[in-house]
Amino acid sequence: MRLLLLLSLPLIAALSLVNDYGTLWIPCAYIVASIITYYFYWDDKRRAKVGEWRIPEANLHFWSLVGGWPGAFIAQQQFRHKTKKLSFQFMFWLIVIAHQLLWFDWLILDGKWLMSVLG
Repeated sequence: MRLLLLLSLPLIAALSLVNDYGTLWIPCAYIVASIITYYFYWDDKRRAKVGEWRIPEANLHFWSLVGGWPGAFIAQQQFRHKTKKLSFQFMFWLIVIAHQLLWFDWLILDGKWLMSVLG
């Protein structure tokens, strides 16, 4: 249920982008990044179980930041991976909030807030 709520703004924005500009690359980028991120979480959990070198947390956060946070969210819940480490969760949720703010700005404020921040 939380995932559906969190995906509502990005999905509405994706539909808006497709409808207004005919662009599919942003929704596709979210899907591809989510699949890649999900795979990295799965692989990191597998590595943790067998005592292999782990995937750096910065890599997991990078893939969440470029749009893979839905895949990360699903993987965290499914594999019970990285759900207890507060510093990791703090950064993950900052990334999710940043995506929510970006799409809120795009849909509601017509990008004015981001443009004012960027100058």
